[in-house]
Amino acid sequence: MCGRYTARFTETTRLPENLAWLIPRFAPCYNIAPQQKAPVIRLSEGKPVCEEIMWGFRPSWMKDRNKVQINARAETLFEKPMFRDSALHRRCLVLANGWYEWQKQPDGKQPYRFHLQSDELFTFAGIWTRWHTQGEEQQDSDSYAIVTTEADVLSAPIHNRMPAVLSEHACETWMDVDHSEPVKLGALLRPYSGSDLRAYRVNTAVNSTRNDSEDCIRPMAH
Repeated sequence: MCGRYTARFTETTRLPENLAWLIPRFAPCYNIAPQQKAPVIRLSEGKPVCEEIMWGFRPSWMKDRNKVQINARAETLFEKPMFRDSALHRRCLVLANGWYEWQKQPDGKQPYRFHLQSDELFTFAGIWTRWHTQGEEQQDSDSYAIVTTEADVLSAPIHNRMPAVLSEHACETWMDVDHSEPVKLGALLRPYSGSDLRAYRVNTAVNSTRNDSEDCIRPMAH
């Protein structure tokens, strides 16, 4: 799974040029947690926009507003009723430059941060939905989930799942409304195949959602 991640907006990104220009200079986020708002790129009236919506997928039919899904498994994305419609029609790019996983150890859980060697911005595959508030104060609330895959060789010893990291070419296909074939879209959702993925131990500051500073990404002293 992916339960926390980072987004630091640098001059260089792993996004296609036709999408990279959309990204405003958000303040760096070192510990993005579920039910917080974070920037995604999605289509609005047929055009890509970058805006902040809530992390925690909450479909319109769900009555409990506190019950959300932060991840969606790539293997069943186009089969599960909760995710299927969004996977076909409401896809998004989740902006990130790293994510955290916790490895079980005899004395507790050790957090690790994964990132590209360049530490530049890239994207996770995401899907979004709209939840309609009932009652007198009716309003719409948009939210997203991060698509996850099986872990790659680097990630597997730490956790058996990882976010679906998209290449520049895959970003364009994922955002293309003319692509709605589950087989072709599913082919984009694979464990990361690049050789530039890195992982290192970080201190436990990241364990608390109240912490959002560079302390969260600082390497743990040996």
